[in-house]
Amino acid sequence: MTSLSLTSGQILDIISALEEKEDALYLADDKHLAAYYMQMGVQFQRIYDRLQDLVPEKRVANLVLAEN
Repeated sequence: MTSLSLTSGQILDIISALEEKEDALYLADDKHLAAYYMQMGVQFQRIYDRLQDLVPEKRVANLVLAEN
């Protein structure tokens, strides 16, 4: 099992980078790949939104990769 801890600020940085990539691809007329980056951004936005329900001291997302 592997885990990754991200603060809410780090998640916002990831969302921002994904949005920049999405915008660049959209302007380059690669709409399919732009949509791919948009969906990744949406997933990180959901994580960020869930973190906002926690008290500030505990706003850390622990992402875990578990193998079956």
